[in-house]
Amino acid sequence: MVAHRIGLAVALTLAYAAAAAAETKNIDRTLPLNPTGTVAVDAHNGSIEVRTWDRPQVEVHVRIEWLGVSLSSPRFQATTVDVDGSADRVSIRWNSADRYGWGLWSLFDGSWTGPEVRYTITTPKTARLEISTHNATTDLRDVTAPVRVGTHNGAIRIANLAGPLELTMHNGMARVDFSSFTQDSQISTHNGVVELALPAASKFDLDSRGHHMRVDSDFRLTTQATYYGHIWRDVSGSANGGGPRLRVVSHNGSLRLRSK
Repeated sequence: MVAHRIGLAVALTLAYAAAAAAETKNIDRTLPLNPTGTVAVDAHNGSIEVRTWDRPQVEVHVRIEWLGVSLSSPRFQATTVDVDGSADRVSIRWNSADRYGWGLWSLFDGSWTGPEVRYTITTPKTARLEISTHNATTDLRDVTAPVRVGTHNGAIRIANLAGPLELTMHNGMARVDFSSFTQDSQISTHNGVVELALPAASKFDLDSRGHHMRVDSDFRLTTQATYYGHIWRDVSGSANGGGPRLRVVSHNGSLRLRSK
């Protein structure tokens, strides 16, 4: 009897695991791209990893996972990522009949259940990047061209960036490591935390404005600061004699400038 119960329990556990296993769909594409072309990504619910190389092409691997939804179901069949473009611009775009992925709210814990999409992209290191995300994490490395990122409820990590940055963020955290800072950059956040690491010898002009904003800097700045109560803080100044402009606008956020 005990053995029978144990066997039944094991069988039920295996059946549950099989039912709960995530179905997967893989999309693999390689497209030509001029070294100074543009790669545009529009993503929802997942992660984006971008690496670079010296080849004049873009390699895209997408893995879509969906817990508890059959790969043969109309919902999964209608959920995909479109990859297309020309020699000057490659577009990688989330495509679903439901913009947010046919997701469902759990009646048990209020969590959102939907597909997880993992993008692994390799581009020319001199190609421009334009990334728009919703509920996704972004990890970029070794880019020497302009980067534009807009995110809602996402985390951003950029390492070894040599090009200018344009970042728009709502409810997120960004950590950006510049290998050099030689061109104007702009950051706009709402409820965001931003940390920028720049080489110690970087020359730049800081112009930051914010409501409930905190600014901390390792750099000695020729600073002008304006306070309104302890609510509003505007900070502007020059580091190492000044140079390219770093403009930051924030509402309920913080900026950390780290010297490396």
